[in-house]
Amino acid sequence: MAVATEAAARVPAVDPALAVDTIGSAGAALSESARVNPEAPVPTCQGWTVATVVRHVGLVHRWAATVVSTGATEAPPFPRADTDLAGAALTRWADAGRAELLDVLARADPDRAVWAFGTMRPARFWWRRQAQETALHAWDATAAVGEPWAIPSAVASAGIEEILDWLLPRRWAEAAPTWGEGRTVHLHRTDGDGEWLVTIADPPVVALGHVKGDLAIRGTAPDLLLWVTGRVTGPAAPVELFGDLGLAESWTSKVTV
Repeated sequence: MAVATEAAARVPAVDPALAVDTIGSAGAALSESARVNPEAPVPTCQGWTVATVVRHVGLVHRWAATVVSTGATEAPPFPRADTDLAGAALTRWADAGRAELLDVLARADPDRAVWAFGTMRPARFWWRRQAQETALHAWDATAAVGEPWAIPSAVASAGIEEILDWLLPRRWAEAAPTWGEGRTVHLHRTDGDGEWLVTIADPPVVALGHVKGDLAIRGTAPDLLLWVTGRVTGPAAPVELFGDLGLAESWTSKVTV
């Protein structure tokens, strides 16, 4: 279900070159986290270890490469990984999958229509999707073993866009958000252009610009992305909250990415 937006131009999607660089550097950070402590629990991915996250992203990279390289018009089967993959074999396997994806993206026509979760979209959709998948999980895994990997601000801004114009409509079409129906959340980016007003509904309505909401969240694009996806919450979250704090609690408990 498409999101409703105002006529103003949207914040641009992530630049393809930046997406490729993000997939490469975030993926390398993921592999390094597995070398540090593959069995470390990952609090932001309940029940997973660092090795689980690395294995998941490696499978997603291979799956996305298949979609783009074949020009798939329907979902290809999701690949399987040897559950015994561990240690150096796991990181070599993850690195190979990332290299395969990057090679496919380098050779692909970004305007070619391919399957994208039940619809057909230009293949460039997968540049942004894989940049987000890799960046957020790199943050998850590295935070579990030490200093979290720093998500680039432009990538985080594109990630907020992806959540608002693609992910939430899909999620809320399956289960309408009765916990905040008709309420508004204003996301205010402080490290560049980007302000979004989200009306909680099925589908969500997204408007751009400085508009007062029932709840306002101010912060850098990376911190906003981490808050929106439920990764940094509560008093220690590096964002400013204004207005309906009960709505903030509902969002962080109901919206998971």
